[in-house]
Order: sequence, then C-alpha cells, then structure tokens
Amino acid sequence: MRQHAASLLVLACRIAALPGNDASAQLTLPGVDFNVSQLAGSSFSGGPIRQCRVLVCDFPTRVCTPEKRTSMTLDRGLRDRIALLRFVMIFGVIMLHTPQYVPMAAVGDGWFDATKAFFQLAVFRATVPVLTVISGFLLFGASLDRAPARLFNKKARTILLPFLCFNLPLLPLALGAQLFAGTEMSVQLWPFEPMAWLNAAFGLTASPINYPLNFLRDLMALILLAPLFGWLLRNYAWPGLVLVSVVFFKNYDGVLVLRDLMAVLFYVGGMVAVRGWNLRLLDRHALLCFLLFLLVCAAIVYFRIANTTYLRLVAPFLIWPATAWLATSRLGPWLAGMSRYSFFMFLAHAPVLLLTWILYSRYGSALPYPLYWIMAPVLVTMLLVAVYRVAETLMPRLFPLLIGAGNRARAAAPVADAMPVEGGPQPNVTKSEKLA
Repeated sequence: MRQHAASLLVLACRIAALPGNDASAQLTLPGVDFNVSQLAGSSFSGGPIRQCRVLVCDFPTRVCTPEKRTSMTLDRGLRDRIALLRFVMIFGVIMLHTPQYVPMAAVGDGWFDATKAFFQLAVFRATVPVLTVISGFLLFGASLDRAPARLFNKKARTILLPFLCFNLPLLPLALGAQLFAGTEMSVQLWPFEPMAWLNAAFGLTASPINYPLNFLRDLMALILLAPLFGWLLRNYAWPGLVLVSVVFFKNYDGVLVLRDLMAVLFYVGGMVAVRGWNLRLLDRHALLCFLLFLLVCAAIVYFRIANTTYLRLVAPFLIWPATAWLATSRLGPWLAGMSRYSFFMFLAHAPVLLLTWILYSRYGSALPYPLYWIMAPVLVTMLLVAVYRVAETLMPRLFPLLIGAGNRARAAAPVADAMPVEGGPQPNVTKSEKLA
C-alpha cells in the first residue's frame, strides 16, 4: 500500500507542476490523503517544478502529520555544471597562488604583467564568490540547516577533519624550515608566541599555516550560523539579507568570519535554493554575461582598481550561465569528472606550490619566469591527481577519511560538502586585512 502511495505522490507532484494547476491541490484516494503544496522549487527534467509536502499517513487510520523536512533535487545537467565549475575554480585557485604575488599598485606595464594581473587580481578573484554561493545553495537546498545535529556531525567529518589533517602536520615542517633553512613565511613560529601558534594551528583570528584552508575556517563559522540563516531565509529572506550585509560589512561580527563577503554570498546562495530561483534563467544570455565579466576584469587591470568587492558580488551571476555552454562541450564531461580531485587539490596545493617556487628560485635561472608561472599550476594539478589515485589505491579506507569523503571515495566528491577556494593570494589574512 505504501509503495502505491509513493507512486501516486510522484504523479501528484507532476500534475501540480503543470501550468494552471492549483499548487495546493488535495489528492484523495481510498485510504490515502496527499496534500500538494507549493514550496521553494528546484528543477525536474530541465525545468522548474513545485515540490510536494507529504502528509505522512498512518495506514489505515489516515492520521496524517506533515513531513518535517523537504529538500531539493538537482537534475543531472545542473549537477554536472556545478561539478565542472568546482574543478575550474579550484584550478584557478592554484594559479591564483602561484608565486610571486604582485599587488595592483606594483603591476608593471608589460604584456605579461598585465596578463598575470588579469588572472590573479581579477578573473580568479571570482573563485570565492562563485563557490561560496554554491555552498550555500546546496546546504540550504538540502535543508541541512533544519537538522543542526546532523549538519554539524556531517561537516565535522567533511570539513573539520580534513582541515586538521592537512594543516597540523605542516606546523613542525614550517618550524624546521624557519629554524634550519632560514625560510621566511608569513606565519613566524619562532620565537615562540602562543597566539601565533594558535592561529597557525586552528586559524582563530588569522589564516592557518596552510593558508588556503582559511576558506574552510570561515566556512565552518558560517555552518554554525546556518540554522539562524535558514530561519531568516524561510521567514524574512530580504530583510535578512539586509541584516546579514550590515552585520558583516560593518564588521560587527569581529573575527568570526574573516572574509565578510563570504557571509553575504553564503546567504545569497541560500536564497537561490529556498526561494526557488530559476537556475537557467540567464542561460540564453551566457555569452553576453561572460563577456561582461571579462570586460570588467580587463577594466580593473587597465584602471588599476585594487578594490574588487563589486566584481566579486556580481561574478557568480555572470559566470554561472557560461557553464551551460561548457557542460555541453566536448570538454564538459571531462571537467565534471575531474571534480572528484578538486577538494584534495585544494587541501594540498599550497605546500607543493611552495616547493616548486623554492626549486625554481634555486635551480631555474635558465627558465623564464612567465614559463614557470604557466607550467607550475598545470604540473601541481597533475601531480596531485596522481597522488590522489595512488593514495586511494594504497589506503582505500584511510585516505577517504582524511579528505572527508568517508566511504564514497570512488564516487564523485559531493559538491555540497565543501567548496574550497582561496579568496586571494596573500597567505596571511586577518580581519583587518580585508581582501580588496
């Protein structure tokens, strides 16, 4: 009986999704009552649908109670678009962090200087905004904010554990490099200073020693706020957006979230999910949106604009439509498949990049720097993909735990867990050092 009821429920959802049908229709059958109500939509078979709230019935008494949680369902096309965008953005993070960092005020007039600034100071500044919006979208779309215990337990495994595993082991290595090799780093561990060590280990008020993991540090803070954000999104979405913007842009949160823009964009991603915005609305304007994004990036470099806040606010909405074209290209399936490596690439790329820079500085005098800058991100990506494959073969149980994948290592990494990127190439970010 329950199987028949489930089939009828799916049929009711399809009927309710048809134009002109009453979104609060009551489907009454012998022994079964279903109430079809319009909720925040997602997509079904490529188009917007109305989700169904089920009145879970106790057969045969027909005493019904509303289901407590609903979650969205993404079709294959949208999942592939998110997956490929994740890999592209994290490859951009590696390029963003490729030494040496040159601030906008020091950018030279040569063609290579302009090209490097175009990517490092403009284009890939969109990585944090894009992936933060997607993180919020997937978290609130899955209604994880309505089950805080489940949310915190899951994120402890998929975010906190990888943070600790890929940050703490670097502390003794960094200390040794500073003491015996004279290596200069943004985080000085010697002479010993307790707060410096606490920040290096856990990122309490500044970036951890593995500085890209600063994103995970801020994401964990936002996860703690997710139940509050979710209540605002479902009751006072637009006033909530104003409130979140004021609190974080005015720095009333102190050092809770180091990148204030992340909190606003995380909330916006939740709005997209909870309010059922059409994810394909701008697809027909994909070329125009992407060209506009590139034009703004070029203007930033041409006019030497250091503050990219406005670019980062609009970047997710200008870049996302382009994934519709990319997903249908020959490159699309390969990029989506590479998404499974992206979290590990994010976790491990910083020390590997540093090693390439040390080797280049000492032995690469014959190699032109522009060639190093182009080759390093590609070589680091290839190396980390190879390490991933070897590690999952040699450590099939341990390695998935280290990267937060659990027993799903051989499946594509779940994009809802962590959207790791780094917002800027500076390795030590504090609350007072806002990313321009």
